[in-house]
Amino acid sequence: MAERRCPVCGGELVTVYKTFEVDGKDKVENVPVIMCPKCNISLVNTDLLINITERSKLENKDEILEELKEAKTDEEIRNVLEQYKAQNHIREILNEKKLSYHWLAYVLNISSSYIRDIVINNRAIKIKTVLKIAYALGVNTNELYTLERENKDTSKSLVYICKLNERDKKLKEELKKLNAKCYIEDVLKEKDIQEIQLARRIGVSKQSMHKMISVTKENMTVETALKIAYALNVDINRIFTLE
Repeated sequence: MAERRCPVCGGELVTVYKTFEVDGKDKVENVPVIMCPKCNISLVNTDLLINITERSKLENKDEILEELKEAKTDEEIRNVLEQYKAQNHIREILNEKKLSYHWLAYVLNISSSYIRDIVINNRAIKIKTVLKIAYALGVNTNELYTLERENKDTSKSLVYICKLNERDKKLKEELKKLNAKCYIEDVLKEKDIQEIQLARRIGVSKQSMHKMISVTKENMTVETALKIAYALNVDINRIFTLE
């Protein structure tokens, strides 16, 4: 039999037998649980918890079972997220507002060719740039980027030519002063989720996850930010804001 390894640290997994207390009332003993002694992570899947609950004699068992069946394991979340990529909707919004690539490039203080590359080729960009684009266009971040299975056609060119005015100049100066703020650590504490668990959900190492949250932060790509928001079951604006 192949040696079982932890999907996070690569350490050897062991089987331990635990007693589970369901809803603080009924106990189910001698439940086999696979765990990693190094990470102290118990790999208990939802099916096992459902089985434990079904064996119990709780009065509200049906209600608990319904909640458990709706829950997703870390592995299930990771498998779902692996199928999706970040897709921008910048061109559609620019068209709606009758604005051009040149206008957006001007207020963001970046080149028009870079903006075109982002829009047409769906180039990966940092979350702080996405927040600034959303701010400049006056839309929610969720309107600007979504997770999609397939890339949409973004090759149609814009025909609008915008004349820059004094308001655009003020917007440009305002955007220079704004920075992206990350609140992932706060959400992890609120939901009682460890960094290593979030890392498992989005399919990265513990070290990479810690670096994203504590070091790189605003340099995180929009795709990673969207996947973290999904994995934590929060709106992306809860974990990243422009301040």
